[in-house]
Amino acid sequence: MKIEMGESLIYSWLRHEKQCQLAQTNWKASPYWVLDSWGELQSLYEKFAQYYQDKYQLDILKGCSLEQFIKQAEIDAIGISFSQSAESIFAVDVAYHEAGLNYGDKIKTLTKIIQKCVRTALCLYGFFSIATGEIIFASPKINPVIEKELSPMFVELTDLFSQLGLEFTAILYCNDTFLTGIMQPVLKKGTSIADTSELFLRSVQMYQMFAGKAAPAPAKASKEQIVIAQSKPRTGSYTDEGKAIERIPKWALSPEQNNYKIIRAYYQLLNERGLVTRPELEARCHDQSKHPDVYVRDFRGNFASMKTDKGKSHGKVFTDDGYNVRVWSAVSQTLEQNRSLFLA
Repeated sequence: MKIEMGESLIYSWLRHEKQCQLAQTNWKASPYWVLDSWGELQSLYEKFAQYYQDKYQLDILKGCSLEQFIKQAEIDAIGISFSQSAESIFAVDVAYHEAGLNYGDKIKTLTKIIQKCVRTALCLYGFFSIATGEIIFASPKINPVIEKELSPMFVELTDLFSQLGLEFTAILYCNDTFLTGIMQPVLKKGTSIADTSELFLRSVQMYQMFAGKAAPAPAKASKEQIVIAQSKPRTGSYTDEGKAIERIPKWALSPEQNNYKIIRAYYQLLNERGLVTRPELEARCHDQSKHPDVYVRDFRGNFASMKTDKGKSHGKVFTDDGYNVRVWSAVSQTLEQNRSLFLA
């Protein structure tokens, strides 16, 4: 099972900060479970939908029946904390998009987040017969414009839960509150935890093994090695390494060039999805009807020429593992400085 780093962080947070004796990532309902109080759930489902349609014109149901809506549920992490006085449940969805949270435009992003919270509330009430707990959405990076609208909506959602007879609290952790409320508490406690299943903490612990240590000095070459190196001719690939750095500012001013179009398509997908895959990038650059601004007839040839500095290539801009596409670290700063021009 694939575990995202954000989910692993939340798993550790639930266990060590929220004191959950039981914690699970990627929670989904079994098709064999029976929903309690179906009639009551149907009523809640309709009231949630009506409220957000009337007040914000948000379609949180997308034409789904209650059964379909529940079947689509996948909660990133659930934790239950037991004490002598009561039990507490925490249901968390976490989204980490490197360029900032983005499910499309602002309305789609707000709709998606509220939809997740409402679906979680119905699942907790229907499958766990629990009407109290914390329903959490967490993201380390959300555009301030979206955060400004989203924060009061979580306060409002908590009030709406109460009006409908539920005692859930809706909580948003993002930007600074993600750092202070989730990340820092886990990092503080992580040094004393030895659990190979907690991948986030294991990666932090590995990093800390070397943090602060200077890189070892390179070994001095012998006289023989120096003579051999000086005698070798320098190839074009040596002198042209990183040649895209000088070319990127020129490409950014030339929307008709294929280099511009491929970089523009990459940024479009990154803003929409938070990541870019090779099949999606190729499909967008081949779709002349829907995306004429990034249409590239020979995508494969041009893209291959943007993954190397050898010979007469355009210059290395991207790396890929056969599926995921990323910007090459050597040109990332230059590309980011010109990002607005590629999206103009």
